[in-house]
Order: sequence, then C-alpha cells, then structure tokens
Amino acid sequence: MTPDGPNLSHWPGNRTPPEWKADLSTGICLNFARAAANARERFLDGAAVVLNDHYDTDGFLSLLAVLRPDVALSREELALAAAATGDFGCFHTWRAFAVDRVVANLAAPASPVHAEFRALAGPAKSFARYGWLLEHAAIVLDHPEQFAPLWRDELARVTGELAAGRRGEVLRTGWRELGFAVLRTARPVHRMTLNTLAGAFRVLHVENAADGVRYRYHDRTESWFELQTIPVPPRRDLRPLAATLAALEPPHDGAQWCADPPAEPIPELYFGVPAAQEYGQLTRELRPSSLRGDAVERAIARHLAEAPPA
Repeated sequence: MTPDGPNLSHWPGNRTPPEWKADLSTGICLNFARAAANARERFLDGAAVVLNDHYDTDGFLSLLAVLRPDVALSREELALAAAATGDFGCFHTWRAFAVDRVVANLAAPASPVHAEFRALAGPAKSFARYGWLLEHAAIVLDHPEQFAPLWRDELARVTGELAAGRRGEVLRTGWRELGFAVLRTARPVHRMTLNTLAGAFRVLHVENAADGVRYRYHDRTESWFELQTIPVPPRRDLRPLAATLAALEPPHDGAQWCADPPAEPIPELYFGVPAAQEYGQLTRELRPSSLRGDAVERAIARHLAEAPPA
C-alpha cells in the first residue's frame, strides 16, 4: 500500500478505481489486465514498477495478472479459487488448495526447489520466491501434482476433517441473525475446516478435550478486506469482551482471557497463554477454561449484538 500512485488492492484504504474493484486483489488485477490499453496507460501514468509488500498466493497471482496477463487470464477460475483459499481460509477445490500451499511452502525443506532460497531471508527471500513463481507460473498452476510433498498431507487432513464433520463429528450451532457459528469438536481441527463448515464469518471453536474445554473465537478475514460481493457483519472490538470473561474467570495456571484489536486481519478471543498472533496460523497455546460453553457462547453473542461496530 504505497502512499500515492496507482494502486490495485482489496486491502483497507486502497485506491483501486471503482470499475476494477473485486473481492480479491487477484480479481482486481485480472480486471485491470483485460481493460482497454488506453485505460491501463492512463491509470499507470508512467509507472513502470509493480510492487507487492507481502508474500502470499493472492500477491503472486496479482503480480502474474499484471506482468503475465496471458498466463493469468487463461487460468482465471483457478487463480481466483487459489487466491480465495489463501486469503479467506476456506476450502474450494483440491487444485486451488494445492496451488496455495505450493506458494506458501515453496522454500520449505520438502520443496524440490528449496535450495534456491536456502541462503535468503526476509524481503530478499520473498522477492526471489515471487520471481521463481512468475517464471514457472504455468507449471505451478497446471501441474501442482509435481509439488505434492508441499500440500498432500495437509490436504488429506483438511478433507478428512471436512468429511468427518459432515458425518457429525463437528457439532455446529449458531446465531444466524448475528452471522455467528459455534463448532464443537473433541480434538483440534484445522482453521480451514472450521471456516468451511461454519457457514458464518464469526466463528467460535469449542474443543471438548479430555483435560477440559478450550475456547477460541475468530473474526474471519473477509471482514477485514474491502469486499464487493460478499456481505459480512461489521467487527466488534473483542477486548471489552475479554475483560467481561476475565471477570468471570480470573487468570490461572499461566492463562487468561485474551483478545486482539479489531484492526488485526484475523482477531482472536481465547483463553490461554498471552502471545502475539502469527497471521493466519493457530499458534497460540490454549488452556482448559473453567467456564461453561453455554456461558461463553451467550457472552459472545450478547457482545456481538450490543457492542458498537469497531
């Protein structure tokens, strides 16, 4: 997000021209790529450098649409599905999932090309991975099976959990009028499983483990991006809710009720060890809570219904 100049993005505060807006930056850049040449030239106003300030699948496919539009436009459906898999954390197809995980894990030890990035870190590593992906985009999109070690096991986990959930191993209840879903399981599950089964953009996971009950609520990232076609409920600041729950359950055993500010892409409310969030990952350590599930659910629903939009 540069402070001025041409901008194509679905991030908050973007300056994308209205006629090219879409739910994903990839969709925006595809709209730009198919626009008339004179419209693109007026928009660029002499700009010759394409910049992305973070590394992910939507970023790669946005760059591809601008720099290699012939490759991206002929694979538009897959590009959008892969970008949505990564940015919205929801399962679409195995191929879209595979492409997203190839991008995410390109430099991992299991990658057949990891040696190209082994000596790199930070922005230099991201820049090199983007360069490799742009050069080999057709192979990544058309033949993700060549990179199966980067996605095969995780795909099996997600699809297995989704199948088990649909057989009843994930109990789903919710507050439809609030766009709020509660999913109860007996074990940890992948966030993509939760998002896909939730059917809502506000999600509470209640894990009824042998040693107690663990709670983690999150606002899905859709309510952070600027979307065009997907109606999402406005966010509430979860920190006052954490204080309310902390009054019912003070800190114990090194754990407490914690919440992120609403400006985080995926704000969480949880009972566990206070820690910074790693974007898009379930990295925080949860601990068993002494509160009953119905009490936590009601407190969240009341906050979502009564608190002012963030």
